Amino acid sequence: MAHSKEQDTEVGIVTSSSNSDTHSSVKENGWIRLMTALRWYPQDMPPHEKSLVLKLDLSILIFGCLSFFTKYLDQQSLTNAYVSGMKEELNLNGNEINYLTATFWASYCTFMIPACYFLTHYPANTVLPLLEVGWGLSTFGLAWAQNVKTVYAMRFFTGIFECCSFTGTIYVIGSWYKPTEIGRRVALFFIASPLGTMFAGYLQAAAYTNLNGTHGLAGWRWLFIVDAIITLPISLLGFFVFPDVPSRKKPLFLTQDDHVFAQERLAGKTAPPQLKISRSIFHRVFSRWHWYLFVLQWSIMDQNFLPSSQPFSLYLKAKSNLYSIVRINTLPTVATAVSVVAALTCGVIADKTGRFWLPSYIITLPVIVGTALLVAWDVGESGRLAGFMLTGFEGAMSPLTMGWATVTMANDAEERAVVTASMNAIGQGIMAGTQVVQYAATGAPNFKGGFRSNLATTVAQLVLISVILWLSKRDQRATAESIDINDEPPINKEEGKSRKL
Repeated sequence: MAHSKEQDTEVGIVTSSSNSDTHSSVKENGWIRLMTALRWYPQDMPPHEKSLVLKLDLSILIFGCLSFFTKYLDQQSLTNAYVSGMKEELNLNGNEINYLTATFWASYCTFMIPACYFLTHYPANTVLPLLEVGWGLSTFGLAWAQNVKTVYAMRFFTGIFECCSFTGTIYVIGSWYKPTEIGRRVALFFIASPLGTMFAGYLQAAAYTNLNGTHGLAGWRWLFIVDAIITLPISLLGFFVFPDVPSRKKPLFLTQDDHVFAQERLAGKTAPPQLKISRSIFHRVFSRWHWYLFVLQWSIMDQNFLPSSQPFSLYLKAKSNLYSIVRINTLPTVATAVSVVAALTCGVIADKTGRFWLPSYIITLPVIVGTALLVAWDVGESGRLAGFMLTGFEGAMSPLTMGWATVTMANDAEERAVVTASMNAIGQGIMAGTQVVQYAATGAPNFKGGFRSNLATTVAQLVLISVILWLSKRDQRATAESIDINDEPPINKEEGKSRKL
């Protein structure tokens, strides 16, 4: 039975009759009905489209979240190991932890932009899992370090292997989903980062309590061994379930009809990557405001992340007369939990309203309050802990800013890859340098300069949100006016005379 064009248009695409018959036979299962009730899928989305998006969610988000989880599990473990015996066993002195962190970020940021750009021309479903194997092995190597030189080498290689994990997955998400579907999925992907950070704290506490001394290895060494045991199987999963972008090879989990429909539903909304490397990419990137403003916003955001991460752990370590090793590892997870809830809530608001700027404004306010408490300092132990934890709201800015950038540049896949990679690389590179000065380990527990500078950058964040909003609105008006002009029918001579009269 053939469908009319009008019937197909109601679904949102024009399909062949065979595809239409297949689509009409799709029924909603219990999981789809539940997620629709929870507003994860729109009520008016056709059943066959929900079925497709569910398949995408199960493949892209499961591996993406697990991969990002292990990235931050491995990354945070260095700090947890440092405060749990590594410092003493390897004779780390002064600001050594800051320099080790800077080494990781130096390699991470150096290789990120070229890696993410070339990812637009090579299969993401091979590149990203292969890189994860690399950082799993380099994390495992940390368990056997006998001196600080080995730690530096392992952190350098971990930075290389992790360089396009974040922006590479964001690129794949932006290639498969509509703009109205991106905010909550980027948020869900992002929360794997703080969850990895949280889990690392609890894992180190468990390793210190239960494995310390087992087979002659300290608890902090067991942490890296367990990290590798978690990381490597997840990387192997990626080779089977993670897709490349839709314009290239069909993923294993999609039928041919699904793959065609996935491409059709994105027509006019998301540009596919080019087959050949474009010579005009640098002109396109640097002649638009996107690169400058989004990179600046991300760089400021990375600064505002700092208080709730390593400085919080160093603060607690400096007050070891008040806090046990278990508490030192677990208290920072409260700030992480705040960021998880804030990120998911803001992602849903952004998708529902189409206004990434609105939740960005809202979550910046508690960050200002928290940083102000740390600047004031003489607010009691509870006040300082509250200050560190309130800065956890900044965690929502990462998916909001990346989602906003992805939607803004949806019509240029190469620009999207270069700009998002630049955001992460430059922002993290600046943070790697500034945190050595702002939050030197020897400055604990009161990092006066760092807290004051973060208060200034949090206020600057509000200003940048306003500027990006204004420029986005200006571009939207210009696009709408261009469409109106192009759609206006030609004026014949008689009609032109009547208009003059």
